[in-house]
Amino acid sequence: MDYQVIIFVDSAGFGGIESHIIELAKLLRLNHVQCSVLFYKDHNNHYFYEKLDCHQIKYQHLSGSFFSTLSELATLSKYTAVHTHGYKAGIIARLCCRILNIKCVSTYHAGETGTGRVKWYNKIDKTLSFLSRNFAVSKSIASQIDQAIILDNFVIPKINAKVTATHCACLNVGFVGRLSYEKGPDRFVKLVSHFADDTRFNWHIFGEGPMQTTLNFPEQLVFHGMVDSEHIWSKLDILIVTSRQEGLPMAILEAMANKVLVISTDVGAISNVVINHQTGYLLERFSITKVTEILNGLIQKPDYQTLTSNAQKLIQSEFSGDKQWLLLDKTYRSCVSH
Repeated sequence: MDYQVIIFVDSAGFGGIESHIIELAKLLRLNHVQCSVLFYKDHNNHYFYEKLDCHQIKYQHLSGSFFSTLSELATLSKYTAVHTHGYKAGIIARLCCRILNIKCVSTYHAGETGTGRVKWYNKIDKTLSFLSRNFAVSKSIASQIDQAIILDNFVIPKINAKVTATHCACLNVGFVGRLSYEKGPDRFVKLVSHFADDTRFNWHIFGEGPMQTTLNFPEQLVFHGMVDSEHIWSKLDILIVTSRQEGLPMAILEAMANKVLVISTDVGAISNVVINHQTGYLLERFSITKVTEILNGLIQKPDYQTLTSNAQKLIQSEFSGDKQWLLLDKTYRSCVSH
């Protein structure tokens, strides 16, 4: 039975959800399933639109109203699965699908609770989870919603992955992600300041976000802003993840797939992929002292070649989309055959 998938989202920036959507669309295409992205509203998110165009992923925009969503979903064939990402899209699509008596699939990505309006959106989103077939990217998120299947994030492997040098006098260390409190960019900035007079490391930060104007970047920290992931990993030897809350960050999977060593806080589902001293380094809690110890060890005894090779093999076997496709396909088929 052939079917198609509509990926429904309300997106105003580019982060983990948007990266996941691109990988999901690529996975669907690899398995000969037609898909397109449906935006609840046009937020002039040109960076994301350009990424979709680059990967030849079709998309369209609605007017940003409940009625426009209801009208659009009413035109879909019975062989179309609606898959939502993000709290706002999830709330709206579930209610519309219930009215139209069609099944809805939702993926829950957010590990953070948020504040203000976002906190209430998240609460409503989880309360309405009984209206959809649900995926969650971590056990902690799955425990908060109705009958969720854990679906690990994944990256479609590239033919030519970055090859890390066996040793270099200066290591490139970076932060990649949204500059928001839950991601902990302030922690990374403090770490860089700690190495103010140390020429053994080059420091980079990739991403944008609400904390961008309040962070005091040290002189030795290069701020790149929003950069295509294809151009990030060749510039880095080490990715440091300083998150306070997480699901399973796409940046970690991309780094490991490209043989970039990961040092990360142990939050969300990160321990599923960053196995301490095997595929990277896992911190029980963020500590400048501990990170300094790890970095000094890498300079003195660069064993990251072994760690990054192990990490790349793990990504290829467990987080490359093959296992995830089996779960997705089964769920999509159950939605269009009801």
